[in-house]
Amino acid sequence: MLRKMGLGLALVCTVGAGVFFMSSCGTAGDQPSPAALAPSPPQLERFLMRKGEQPGFRRVDRAETFTGVAAFVKDNGMTSADARRLRSAGFISFMYQPTRGPRTDGLTNVALFATAAGARADLANEQKRSNIIKQLPGAKIRRFTVPGIPGARGWTASTDEVHVGNVYWVQGRCMHVLGNQGPGPFAGPLSTGAKAIYERTTRQCP
Repeated sequence: MLRKMGLGLALVCTVGAGVFFMSSCGTAGDQPSPAALAPSPPQLERFLMRKGEQPGFRRVDRAETFTGVAAFVKDNGMTSADARRLRSAGFISFMYQPTRGPRTDGLTNVALFATAAGARADLANEQKRSNIIKQLPGAKIRRFTVPGIPGARGWTASTDEVHVGNVYWVQGRCMHVLGNQGPGPFAGPLSTGAKAIYERTTRQCP
């Protein structure tokens, strides 16, 4: 299971992006939601991974965008505590894109906050051991650094059935996540992909 936001790539959908555990996170209705009628947030697509940036990986399916705390929390089945945390951090919008490699599924996403401090707070929340274990009970966790991206943090988590890896970093008001689930290795390929995104986007986020 990969979580959209990042936790353990277990596809679940939560912000704060730790790998992600993401199963299907909601379906579109016939009528546009209030969020869909609201002014469009800054374009975030260029901050997602492109083909060739993480060796062997490509984007698949279409990207999804969530605007506003209420829409994001509802679609991802999050708690009222999550909603309060996101509002406090100044969450604005989130874009998610599945990826695929030769043996591993993955994801690339970015969350936009009102301030850089809010983005950093979200990164710190995603790094908490308690949050990782909540998604992957009993997992063995190993952390790694990412040379070339100030403040970037990565971790891998493994159980008997699930093996995931994620790397997180902040650029301006954005918190980024790149994650994989399946056979490793994780740290090297994820670090390469994250650095490529960081360098291509001139280290900035709107």
